[in-house]
Amino acid sequence: MSTTDLTQTTAAWVRDEFEVCRRLTYLDVAGRAPMADRVHRELTDYLTVCRTEGARKGEWLARVEAIRERTASFIGAGSDEIAFTKNTSDGLNTIAAALDLRAGDNVIVCPEFEHVNNIYPWLHLGERGVETRTVPMRGAMVDPQDVAAHMDERTRVVTVSAVSSWTGARPDLPAIAKLCRDRGVFLLADAAQSLGIVNTDVRELGVDGLAGATQKGLLGMYGLGILYCRREWLPRLRPPFLSVSGVTRAGLHESDLGPLAGYRLHDTAARFETGNPNFAGLFALDAALSLLEEVGAEAVESRVTTLAAQLIGALRDRGLPVITPDRPGTHAGIVAFDVPDVNEADQRLRDNAVRLSVRRGRLRASLHIYNDESDLDRLLSLVGINTPSPPVGFPAPAQGEQP
Repeated sequence: MSTTDLTQTTAAWVRDEFEVCRRLTYLDVAGRAPMADRVHRELTDYLTVCRTEGARKGEWLARVEAIRERTASFIGAGSDEIAFTKNTSDGLNTIAAALDLRAGDNVIVCPEFEHVNNIYPWLHLGERGVETRTVPMRGAMVDPQDVAAHMDERTRVVTVSAVSSWTGARPDLPAIAKLCRDRGVFLLADAAQSLGIVNTDVRELGVDGLAGATQKGLLGMYGLGILYCRREWLPRLRPPFLSVSGVTRAGLHESDLGPLAGYRLHDTAARFETGNPNFAGLFALDAALSLLEEVGAEAVESRVTTLAAQLIGALRDRGLPVITPDRPGTHAGIVAFDVPDVNEADQRLRDNAVRLSVRRGRLRASLHIYNDESDLDRLLSLVGINTPSPPVGFPAPAQGEQP
């Protein structure tokens, strides 16, 4: 297979950062990213301090603000527009609760396109009389015209994934954003499957809010999410929970500005944060962002989307139905495809040290910067055949051990 525009030198050192590449053909970043060596070193350093000193909280809090700046820059936002949450679901629910939606208001979503965690927050608001309006999925995609057809004067929110976890498709977010901006509707993007893979500029996308997490394309850990909220919306959003992290104070422990004396919410997205930050997750993110920045966000997207397009074409050449669209700009790194017996195929792949996921009865391969053409060849050599083949290039698992 042909190479992408990433140089062979860069591809080699990036791949060498990931121990998993020496053990498995790892095609499951949409489920969970493997850990890069530099992230592992960062966490080891953090745990060493915890073990030998307890904490360096003042130093760590200052570093969190530097990471906030770095994260904001990575997605084209201002640092005042970034909050750190627990995960994508936490961010989605935070916005759902903060918007003060009322009886008669409606939210637009496409259930077939979305992960269920971008459906439950809106259904939950049904107790307040908020209507969840569902648009159809056409092929693998959400059509902006369908969104427009479901909007009226009581539409308050449109929410859509930047990349569908089921189909791998990328909707036309700027077109949907224009519909929303013209009507004063909040556009919320679920970026769980796009951050770190798709070169993201929130200004160009036109979204008002974006929620993601760090354990997938951002190559970080479970337990840390990123929430972007456009600063023009912040004064209208009341955080559903409140702690010292979300208010303006002279300091953490000063009593003269205690709750009984009143409080003022942060003017920034930090109003959505509660309690101590996830220091380990944030330091892991810092290290992972350094890797992504060294490669370059545009180069990451180019590499991943080119590999995905090659995989889509090769699967179709073998007669396997692929739901993921192949036109430039309509997919990222997820490729969802059908095989005659999905469970048998998944087990065969696992037996041969290939990792991907089964989602909605399909195989789902998902690619990142550490993948190369040899990974695609390995997958293609194993799908659509009826007898197992021995692993090539990987150590055989011990007896009774799952590879």
